[in-house]
Amino acid sequence: MTTKAKRASIQIAGNKVEVFQIPNGEYVMSQAQVAEAIGVSSSSIFDFLHSETVKALPGNGSEFSVMAVEGSNKPINIIPTNIVTDCWMSQAFKGNVKAQALISACTQETLRRRCDTAFGTVKSEQQYEQQTTASVERWEARRKYLREQHINFEYACKGNGFSCASTHNKLTMAAVQKTARELKELEVIQGSKDVGLNYIENSDELLLVANVKKNFSRYRKGDADERIQRALKDARKEKNIL
Repeated sequence: MTTKAKRASIQIAGNKVEVFQIPNGEYVMSQAQVAEAIGVSSSSIFDFLHSETVKALPGNGSEFSVMAVEGSNKPINIIPTNIVTDCWMSQAFKGNVKAQALISACTQETLRRRCDTAFGTVKSEQQYEQQTTASVERWEARRKYLREQHINFEYACKGNGFSCASTHNKLTMAAVQKTARELKELEVIQGSKDVGLNYIENSDELLLVANVKKNFSRYRKGDADERIQRALKDARKEKNIL
């Protein structure tokens, strides 16, 4: 008689995800849902699972297999949960915003749970899930906002004859003490060049840069340096709504 994996559902940042417990007590997920959670194709997950990176991971001595599950006649391709997190992290480093948001929110929840335990604070699973969902939504909203403001910033530079590259370097140096070039070389999270510093890890710094770009683009007088200083001053006065 074939032993089937047990099935259950959990919420991760607003997404209902099925998880499975295999006979040895370990937890696994389906490759399809791992891909869906971060908006990539199943082939991307397959490539990761068969990469040299995964082979080198500690404790990865087993093959990724197909398993029968309760309530289904169709077996699924499974991934151990420890490999799931490595997979999402790999995508985050490649600039996948959904993966970045998910990893950030889940990490925040883990730390929040530890702090609550330390101080004897009791919360329901629903409360934790609501906070995690809000973290993901805030992360994604700030990156969308930055993308929009970066486009406006480039138009303003071109319209006024400013060098986009050098002005961008000066703006980020003023806001977060690193040039745009230096930020691109960070090993923390690399993102797409098309979205304008979408790889800034700190969400508050990300929003500050976006607000400086927004104000910079609104001004009609002053050279690039004057606009940057004015924009930074105004951005620090504003109440963040994201």
